[in-house]
Formats: sequence, C-alpha cells, structure tokens
Amino acid sequence: MKSKNRRTFLRILLAGIAFFFVLIWNKLTFNHLEIIQKEESLLPLNKNKTVSFYKNYIVVTRNDKTNVFSAYCTHLGCRIGNIEMGKIVCPCHGSEYDLDGKVIKGPAFKNLESVPFRITPDGNHIEITA
Repeated sequence: MKSKNRRTFLRILLAGIAFFFVLIWNKLTFNHLEIIQKEESLLPLNKNKTVSFYKNYIVVTRNDKTNVFSAYCTHLGCRIGNIEMGKIVCPCHGSEYDLDGKVIKGPAFKNLESVPFRITPDGNHIEITA
C-alpha cells in the first residue's frame, strides 16, 4: 500500500511540475515586447549607419527606409547585438536574419518581431509607439 501511495504522489508531483512549466514557457521565451517597450520609448536615429543595436531594439535604415525589430532572438530569446557579413546573427545558437528581419538560418524559425514606431518630426529620433 505504501508503494502505491508513493507512486501516486510522484505522478501528481510530476504532473504539477509539467503543468507549471507549460504555463510559463511562453512568458519565458517569446513575449519580450511587453517588458522592453516600457523601458525604452525614444531612440536616436542614425541615418549614416545601416544597422544600430540598442538594448532591446535593432534599427535598420537603408534606402531611406527604417525598420525596428526586437533585439531578442525568436529561438530562445537571446539578445542580439552584432552583424556579420550583412546578416543579423544571434550569439547563442547562430540563428541568422536578413536586414528585413527574416530568418536565413535556424534554429530560429520565426522572423524577428517588428516593433511599431514613428520617426519624430525633427527626424532625429525614433519613438516606439506600442
């Protein structure tokens, strides 16, 4: 009888741990925009530089067009802060993105998250609008 109670206890414990892990998985890995948008809302716009890395954002300016992406890799959420041979590269597992935020090489399978923004009237700053 004791072993049956022990097995039942272990099953309930493992089920509880699995349930908890499933509940927090999305929050831990993929939902960075809510947090980072509260921290930074105004970024300098450097029109002379194609790619600029900030704490939580990547700003890509080329052909007079600007895009802003989350600086967090869509694979496991590592912060991206470098460019190699014209590609945005995650330092953790080597995922590569083109300058439009599209995945070139995995393990990431989702494109970088676009961040809504507007350029301030003076043309010198980017304001995050979300």
